[in-house]
Amino acid sequence: MPTNTKPIGVAFEDPQLDGAIMGKTGGTAGFYGTTPIVQAAAITAVGNTATGTELATAINALRVALKNLGITA
Repeated sequence: MPTNTKPIGVAFEDPQLDGAIMGKTGGTAGFYGTTPIVQAAAITAVGNTATGTELATAINALRVALKNLGITA
């Protein structure tokens, strides 16, 4: 594959980058001016019989991960 020389904002429209991976193992990412961070830890999946506490824990983990990336305030 040829080297991509386009800025990141344009790269997603490039058909040569279909299925592209952003970043590398151990890399960092951040959005909207936040400090880039490493990938968040896995969030435990909840089953059909999850308690309110288990649901709240999973939802809060998602909220924290999104906030740390800068996706939400």
